[in-house]
Amino acid sequence: MDLQIGSTVGGYQVTGILGAGGMGKVYKVRNVISDRAEAMKVLLPDLANAPELADRFLREIKLLASLEHPNIAGLHTAMRVENQLLMLMEFVDGVTLEQKLKDGPLPVPQAVDYMMQALAALEYAHAHGVIHRDIKPANMMLTPAGTVKLMDFGIAKASGDHKLTMTGTTMGSLYYMSPEQIQGAATLDSRADLYSLGVSLYELVTGRRPFDGDSQFAIMSAHLEKTPVPPIQLDPRLPAALNDIILLSVAKDPNGRFQTAGAFRNALASVMPAPAVSAPVRAPAAAAAAVAAPAAQPAAARPKSKRGLWMAIGAVAMAAAIIAAIQFAPWKGTKAAPAAAVPAPIATPPAQVQPQAAPPQPAPATAVTEPARPSAKTPRAQNAAPQTYNPQPAPPAAAPTAVEAPPQPQSAPAQAAPAPPPIPPAMREQLMMLNNRASGIRDSMGSLQRSQQAQGMNLSSRFTEPAGLMDSFLKAAGDAVNAGDAASAQSFMDKAERQVEILEKLLNR
Repeated sequence: MDLQIGSTVGGYQVTGILGAGGMGKVYKVRNVISDRAEAMKVLLPDLANAPELADRFLREIKLLASLEHPNIAGLHTAMRVENQLLMLMEFVDGVTLEQKLKDGPLPVPQAVDYMMQALAALEYAHAHGVIHRDIKPANMMLTPAGTVKLMDFGIAKASGDHKLTMTGTTMGSLYYMSPEQIQGAATLDSRADLYSLGVSLYELVTGRRPFDGDSQFAIMSAHLEKTPVPPIQLDPRLPAALNDIILLSVAKDPNGRFQTAGAFRNALASVMPAPAVSAPVRAPAAAAAAVAAPAAQPAAARPKSKRGLWMAIGAVAMAAAIIAAIQFAPWKGTKAAPAAAVPAPIATPPAQVQPQAAPPQPAPATAVTEPARPSAKTPRAQNAAPQTYNPQPAPPAAAPTAVEAPPQPQSAPAQAAPAPPPIPPAMREQLMMLNNRASGIRDSMGSLQRSQQAQGMNLSSRFTEPAGLMDSFLKAAGDAVNAGDAASAQSFMDKAERQVEILEKLLNR
């Protein structure tokens, strides 16, 4: 059936041609009653001569009709017209990921997001007994809203008949076919789709396919025999964990890959950087947190500047005290008594002020002129100025009364502020539960590590990295609890819980 634009068939008017392949053509049509735009796929030239194929397609159509998922282009209905099978599907307005790749590799957050959406669709389809068998960027449509829609479910189904596979698969599909599909395995399972998606992800982040060749035979041989170049060698900026996930997904042996779409998706979720995921969702709060967090660290430098300020004020106060001492206690024999009293009131500042006390000798005027506040004392200071700086031991005589008042109010709040709030019992209980979950994770990882070591392999970094962070955050949380620092303890527990959740997903706990 060769339809033209403007033709009408079964209550649908053809408005455009969307594509063609070995299994038939796809048209954009309009329902003449509802006026809804749909996609109509015309399968094979004539089913009358291929009754077995017709029966197989009918079974697939019934399965596809039961699928309703936001990441799957849905099947609306199917019909026979002149010995040909027509499928009417959801029309998706957008571009394919294959078209997006023409501009080069995708940013890692985008590529991971798109593949996680596709995996969500596959997880749903596999649970309903439907295997796609033709996963590739050309069959993933991206809407303007950023939603990925899987297209052509079950149409390019492979079978034990190798000729049928080649007839129903374009040259492009060979780049994404699993080894068991190429070998014409009699039974295929969902892991074939996961291999194809791993190849697609490889291409999205590197801009290159893992296997290439100048003939169909060369491409098929590469899938069966060659080891792909690690993606991180093509782009060293890629996360190491993502590199490991991709290589795991394209293992030759289905038993060496992810066993479910859910496990694959959980692994990708652990790679997605937390700021990249959360920033768009809670922009105002995240921005405030992002500003607050860095500011908390530079704040450590502020005490130094304040310390300098206190030192300067202390120097000024001492200069003022010297002047006051000269005015109010002019050369009385009181050196011994005040000398003993001086260290007590200014025990804290003197440690910082005394190194500064020496410089005032050469430049007393600057010490007095810097602060504008002591202007009330200035007249008296000027009267006593001629007798000021000769005897240095004498000034402390009146220092206790002059210096005591300013430092005491300033130092008292500084000592009261660090008083740590008590650790709530609920926080200790939360930490205990986190440690229990972490203990279970360590047991599971130990079993997994022993299993992999028996096969000559080590645990992937996608397990070891979050496990290391989990242990570090839990230790820091425990130390903070013991120190009575509730705020730091809660922060470290939140970070540890995130790593615990990642590992629990990876281990399907």
